[in-house]
Amino acid sequence: MTVIEELARRYVQADLAGTKIPLAELETDSLVPADFEAAMAVQRTFTGLAGKPVKGWKLAIRPDGQAVGAPMLDCHRTDDDNVAVFPKGGTEGIEVEICFTLASDIPAAGGISFSRADLIRHIDKVHLGAELLRYRLVEKNQVPFPLFLADRLANHGFIVGPEVDHGILEAFSGDETGLPHLTVTERSVNVFDAAARHPNGDPLAPLVAFANAPINKGDLLKAGQVVTTGSLCGVIPGTLADDTHVALKSAGAFTLSGLKPQASSPADDA
Repeated sequence: MTVIEELARRYVQADLAGTKIPLAELETDSLVPADFEAAMAVQRTFTGLAGKPVKGWKLAIRPDGQAVGAPMLDCHRTDDDNVAVFPKGGTEGIEVEICFTLASDIPAAGGISFSRADLIRHIDKVHLGAELLRYRLVEKNQVPFPLFLADRLANHGFIVGPEVDHGILEAFSGDETGLPHLTVTERSVNVFDAAARHPNGDPLAPLVAFANAPINKGDLLKAGQVVTTGSLCGVIPGTLADDTHVALKSAGAFTLSGLKPQASSPADDA
């Protein structure tokens, strides 16, 4: 078994068991990826071992300007009442995001450079959504970055919420005077109540950077997949034990929760 296969196997095991791997263990066993290419190879192997298709991509721009991405496997949509139940336990945090579905495959840039306008033509619908986080590492993201990237940037799942107007992309890409207000409530407690801000300003910026990066080989971003590019509210600690209501003013709203424990019946207790 190769180093990449072994690290992917340990991530799968931690994911299924709900456990965390200490950095020291991986360093002792020489399993820390050396670079981004190795980290994404671990992601691909993880996906194969998990036996799930890639439903979407989490894209980001590092402080040094380098684009990175991680596959999302457990993506779910809100129902007609804009309610979603995420079926996996273990959620540690929530990020409200603007996401979009792809109308067509995005090829490798090759000798050309994709503009923002080029990539807008690949977008089908724009949605309000929520990324769910879970760390498979004891130290969470305080590890060498390729190791965190191999952990799929802590993605646990994604909720695709209500469709919103494409104009929301321009609202974020302009100046900050017209940013929409975001409220996130757990039960009756506001856990976020402020203007929504994307870490890169423009929600499309990470897609443009990733599409033009050498790491985009043309076989990653596929039609029908969901692409999300950054939190509008940072990370909100939460386990989905209670209903969480998300409302982006003048855009949309939805409610999400985790699976509720089933009450036992007298027959079950007998």
